[in-house]
Amino acid sequence: MKKKLLSVLLCAAMVGSLAAGCGSKEDKKDASNGDGKTVLTFWCHDNAPWVKAYKEMGKKFEKANPDYKVEVQEYPFEVYNDKIQTALTSSTSGPDIIAVWGGLAPSFIQSDALSEVPEDLSKELEEDYLAPTVGIYQKEGKYYGVPMEFNLEYGGMIVNKKLFDDAGISYPKTWEDLRKVSKEVAKQNGEVVEMKGFEMIDTDALICNYLAMILQQGGQYLQEDESINFATPEGIKAMEEILSMVKDGECDLDNLTAGEYCYNDVYQDKGYMSSVGSWAIGEGTDSYDLTYGEDFEYVPVPQYGEQMAFASETGWGIMVPDNGKNKDAAWEFVKFFSEPENLVQHNIACNQLPPRKSLLDSEEYKEAMPNVAFLLDILPSGQWMGPYNTSDMREIFDQMFIGLCQSDNPDIEGALKEASEKITEECQIGYSMD
Repeated sequence: MKKKLLSVLLCAAMVGSLAAGCGSKEDKKDASNGDGKTVLTFWCHDNAPWVKAYKEMGKKFEKANPDYKVEVQEYPFEVYNDKIQTALTSSTSGPDIIAVWGGLAPSFIQSDALSEVPEDLSKELEEDYLAPTVGIYQKEGKYYGVPMEFNLEYGGMIVNKKLFDDAGISYPKTWEDLRKVSKEVAKQNGEVVEMKGFEMIDTDALICNYLAMILQQGGQYLQEDESINFATPEGIKAMEEILSMVKDGECDLDNLTAGEYCYNDVYQDKGYMSSVGSWAIGEGTDSYDLTYGEDFEYVPVPQYGEQMAFASETGWGIMVPDNGKNKDAAWEFVKFFSEPENLVQHNIACNQLPPRKSLLDSEEYKEAMPNVAFLLDILPSGQWMGPYNTSDMREIFDQMFIGLCQSDNPDIEGALKEASEKITEECQIGYSMD
């Protein structure tokens, strides 16, 4: 994901330092400043472009609402979620508004420490937001968060343009062509894959591509009772396909076992293609100082099955703590933020995909984001990944996959059945969404 999230467990050791800082200037609890304006405190993690965009939205809100002032306070992600949990359970008021990663939202929602989304905004969520973007923010038929983006880890891939040009090969347009090209360009030296073909084996891309491959065959992994079942004919066939990529020497397990992303191989001239969300474009231009259109490009991943379908987890959204001093004003800010003309500017500034159906035809977005505009066409074909802790779900799935790759005689159906049961038992959210 564009955030490269760290496990909450890694943050536990820092809770003490957070508690010690509760009286700092940053944790301002005054409802107004010296000018008599109502101060809204907005917490977020320290992603520089996003913080800049939040501050711009704050200024825009202040201009439209002169009686308010928005203070954006950013924190390292390593401590951010523990800080939120501490603030939500505090007997004194904390921030008025918080930006939250959807994968971690259930722990906050379960605490009953959040303000319910107002009825008029809830109606907009039902009518104009794509299903995967709102899935995780529900509890017992009510909403406790508002999406800022459509989180998509399927549909596009980074390609090394120079390698393709030097080899005189065109980008693959079909799945069959993808596998053919991948096998042709991959180079293996003993057990080491020195040049990767097509890569999708990292902690984000692996499960997202696998679920898409099931759904594109007309199958389903999410049962009517919301349990998981990967051990279907479609699930077995998809897993056989992915395992063959490793067996044929097109890629390896290095990125999955190291917790790294496959796109790094493409940017380092060690791979031709890597499935990844559009956020990785910025990694190429910023982290690797590469030129889009010369060194690399972002293009569609060829579809595996006959119908376009995929699953996505809920991405970043905004929540309002129930113990905030300015809940009504906070929701006015969230409504302002969510207005299509404002939200699209935020999505552009943060290189995000829009969560609202009404923005899929936005010419402003398409003009500003031509390299990812093709993804807008597939967003309506996505389903929510399901009521699961997707971080834990990934860990179980990844370990199952590693075990299959390392086995001389893998029992694919048995491994998929065992992983399905374990995920259903251990990762399902413990409260009702309906």
